[in-house]
Amino acid sequence: MELLKKLFKRSSTSAAPVSLAWVNALKGMDDISAIEFSTQKISEDFKKNIFQYKSNLTALFSVDENTHIIVERITTHFINIENMNIELEERISNALCLYHRQLFITYFALIEHFSQDHQACLHVLLARAFRNATQMIKWRYYNYQSSPANVWLQLSELYKVAEQQSLLNAKIQSYSDLEPISLSSAYIHACMLGTLESLSLKCQQIELVSQLLMAWTTKINVDSIYDEKQHLFYVDTASNKPACRVRNFKPASTYRYWDFDSVNSKIELCMSLIEFNISPKQPLMKEFVINKHASSTFEILHAEWSRVDYKRQRRVDDRSKTKVPVSVAYGYQDVCEQIQQYENIKSQRGEKAYQGDKSLDERLAMHSLVKGEPNIIYMDLSSDHATMVDECKKGLGLNVNKHAGEVSLGMMVGVSNKEQRYSTKVGIIRNIKPIANNELHIGVELLSNIAYCAEAENTNLKSSKATLSSDNFNNTDNYFAQTSFGDMSDFMNTSFGNDSSNFICLYLPKEQSLSQQETLIIPKLQYNKNDIFKVNILGEAILIRFIKSYEHHGNWVRVTFTSDISSKPVSGSQTRLPATA
Repeated sequence: MELLKKLFKRSSTSAAPVSLAWVNALKGMDDISAIEFSTQKISEDFKKNIFQYKSNLTALFSVDENTHIIVERITTHFINIENMNIELEERISNALCLYHRQLFITYFALIEHFSQDHQACLHVLLARAFRNATQMIKWRYYNYQSSPANVWLQLSELYKVAEQQSLLNAKIQSYSDLEPISLSSAYIHACMLGTLESLSLKCQQIELVSQLLMAWTTKINVDSIYDEKQHLFYVDTASNKPACRVRNFKPASTYRYWDFDSVNSKIELCMSLIEFNISPKQPLMKEFVINKHASSTFEILHAEWSRVDYKRQRRVDDRSKTKVPVSVAYGYQDVCEQIQQYENIKSQRGEKAYQGDKSLDERLAMHSLVKGEPNIIYMDLSSDHATMVDECKKGLGLNVNKHAGEVSLGMMVGVSNKEQRYSTKVGIIRNIKPIANNELHIGVELLSNIAYCAEAENTNLKSSKATLSSDNFNNTDNYFAQTSFGDMSDFMNTSFGNDSSNFICLYLPKEQSLSQQETLIIPKLQYNKNDIFKVNILGEAILIRFIKSYEHHGNWVRVTFTSDISSKPVSGSQTRLPATA
């Protein structure tokens, strides 16, 4: 802020208007280079303090309008291409985030110091400042970074200017390809995105949330007087914070409030449409519902924004600091392979697998190594190396040398280290944050400290010899049309094999600190509660039925099971799986 004050201390006659001749050079550049060059030149002209002049401000509006088209094109490609080259991804992220930041700083400074001189276009300055701030925030979130410094306080300053000028409810078109929206809606849009900062959403999910906020907040007003029955969220315009949920609340003159029930009702409607596979007639609603990230995103929004079902997330146990080298496998298939290889090595050495509820130390004490024998149990099984930096009974934190696009919320990980080489901890990524040295810190919720591989087969399929292969996957009469899931082609492309009646799953025994019942993690395509499965658990073959699923991500689902196969499940009992992050 001090820099802005120094820049604008000069007299309005201290510099003559200059042209933006550099704009002509953009025509021969590729899109990314054009944005990088524009950012550099706008920054240079901003430091010369030339945009206070009407002619130069008009030129800036024109440049911004034209480069906006390029920016939107790059952004669309970035969001829709999931396997982008890492160097290109980083270049795009830096270029567009800095571009939006420079425009926001420029418009913010003009509003703060020259609003009286630009009354005729103040509404456009405000609309573009809000728009570029929101885009800048989104680009930070795309890369699991926190909001820019002081951005919430600066947005509140803009809001107060709009409030004083009676511009809050005026419909303003910031760019020619965008629908006109009110400044109050733009403020709510940015502040509600801020409530999701700690959730580490994918860029596709962030974009979906942004689109629905733009569409569904158009009729929401920002109020200065608190109504307990209506208002669910508020912003303290005197603090550097995004929207907050009303809780343990005492109103203040600096607070602004809004009713969010209309958005929550639309979220619940979309969840129902997805659950019952109903296609809405409204084009925009249909676009939201068919988005492949819709189910998981709406579940998250419902959990975070709902008036009645909200549960504040708190860590149950404090994590203790540590620094332990570990090997990490990512994804269901790699975790299974890691555990299976460890078990094969132990089997070759004649070691017992599982000693019931005995502690890890007690189990280790039952084994002995020949003195001088090389440690062949702990070896690199094509896993990535990482550092465990904190842990508690229910979770752990890892510093990993991974790019943000290589991991995702809900991804399964298997963690093993030299000291605990007889077991692989299995968990789910719940949080992703960038740290120094181009590493990520990932927070992992543990599912089990001692997971085991189990061979399984669907006896119904085996008896009928109904084996599915990749070649006839599109056969509408096949077995998987009866499961709780539709397209399983992603899983069929893995190396787990094409025989649908046989598969590998993970057995998670009861553990006092983590689970009160034993469960299985199975391929998602195998989740069928009508069939009987034979599973070899710790050397014992048993017949089971799946009872209930309560966690899933990608190509796996965690289920409870019973060995009581005498009773048939209730017809139509296959329920929609609850979405997870």
